[in-house]
Amino acid sequence: MAPNEGFAGMRLSTRLGLTWAGILVLAAIAQTLVYFQTRNETLDEADASYQAIAKAIEVGQTQIGPEGWKDPKVLEDYTAALGARGLRDIKVTDEAGKPLFEPTPSAKRRAKKPDGPKDIVISGVIGSGPTNRSLTVPIVIEGRLRGHVEIAYNLENLRAQLEDNFRRRLFALLGVFALGLAVMLVITRNATRPLDQLADGAARVAEGHLDVTVPVDRDDEVGRLASTFNRMTEKLRERQELELRLAAAEKRAEIGHLASGLAHEIKNPLNALSLGLDVLRRRHSPADPSAVAEYSGRIEALREEINRLAILINNFLAYGRPLQLTFAPTDLAAVVARTLADLAETAERAHVTFAVRLPSARPSVSADANLLKSTVWNLVQNGIQSMERHGGTLTVAVDPEEGGADGPMRRLVLSVTDEGSGLSETDLPRLFDPYFSKKEGGVGLGLAMVKRIVEEHGGRVTAGNRTDGRAGAVFRISLPVAG
Repeated sequence: MAPNEGFAGMRLSTRLGLTWAGILVLAAIAQTLVYFQTRNETLDEADASYQAIAKAIEVGQTQIGPEGWKDPKVLEDYTAALGARGLRDIKVTDEAGKPLFEPTPSAKRRAKKPDGPKDIVISGVIGSGPTNRSLTVPIVIEGRLRGHVEIAYNLENLRAQLEDNFRRRLFALLGVFALGLAVMLVITRNATRPLDQLADGAARVAEGHLDVTVPVDRDDEVGRLASTFNRMTEKLRERQELELRLAAAEKRAEIGHLASGLAHEIKNPLNALSLGLDVLRRRHSPADPSAVAEYSGRIEALREEINRLAILINNFLAYGRPLQLTFAPTDLAAVVARTLADLAETAERAHVTFAVRLPSARPSVSADANLLKSTVWNLVQNGIQSMERHGGTLTVAVDPEEGGADGPMRRLVLSVTDEGSGLSETDLPRLFDPYFSKKEGGVGLGLAMVKRIVEEHGGRVTAGNRTDGRAGAVFRISLPVAG
């Protein structure tokens, strides 16, 4: 059998329950054995007691005297004495069974004197119910047998009483153990439930989910273990974030090294091509006016391609080199308003209107204003581009972070909500990765730069689809409030 099977592989509450049940069974067996042993001893002791009564009766018979058996008064007193010893249904007869004396109430007492010397038989019953045993005590007076006393008795009532006492003791024992078992199961369940939560949390952490926390609602050893587990997962999250930032820094360093080489190898030829296009425009323009427009269009197309390559190189350089941050208290709402004003013409050409919601209380954030504007610009421009085909409304809002109503406002959230086609669920995990882009001609560094700038400011950036039933994407930036 495997080590995790059998009794050792059971849950703690199950093992405790089985242990208590085993103790209960052993106690019941012991109680039964004690009952059978003491029952026989008690019956023997009772039988001996009845024998002792008979001996006492035998000794007391000598008090009748040689002539007393003929006197009804003496027999009446004698039978009364036997009744006081526990006999009932007493009868006085001769050997033939003819009554010599029958006890009756004093008002109706009747007796007859024996006619001659006859043997006396005095019979009675001890206890209640049917009898199954009897004692015969001889009546010897002056060395002469004058009759005998027959005592009928039954030990079954005593046996029944013993069995009833046994059942009561057994039921009491079972009740006590059942109550103890119920209390123990409640206690163990209360103790093992947090352990189950810890086990489930550890399993999720092993699967890579480091955002797991377990409730801490007690101060005992289990509560301290849960607190330690939560601190462990918090440290693991911090370490994971640090590793991700280090990996991103290494990747940016590689990009920076590549970008510097590209800048050296490509920028100078691009400048030469741009100057060459200017010379072609001035000196080699067609004489035919109808060909001038086509000629100029081709020149502009070439210039746009040169500019696109220049922008690509600049993006490589910007993403690869370390950011030079100049932190200062910055009004996020003001930065948003200026950025929207600069992009108003672009939005108008795409038939996009702005819906702006800015807070009345405008706390500052500690940020580099230029880089922060670059971040807002990138998100707003992406929103406009997602609605170029059909137009729509781009909603830009700055709000306090949800959950901050119970205390001072700690973070501001900038949200940009478009009415485009939305984001593919398969693209969400890679949306902020470098070089990942679904735009035609895009290089995939815009959102990567947004994430880098926001994280350098101690913030978070997230992306997802709208949850109000309408198509479109939502980008959110959370930044800590200054001070």
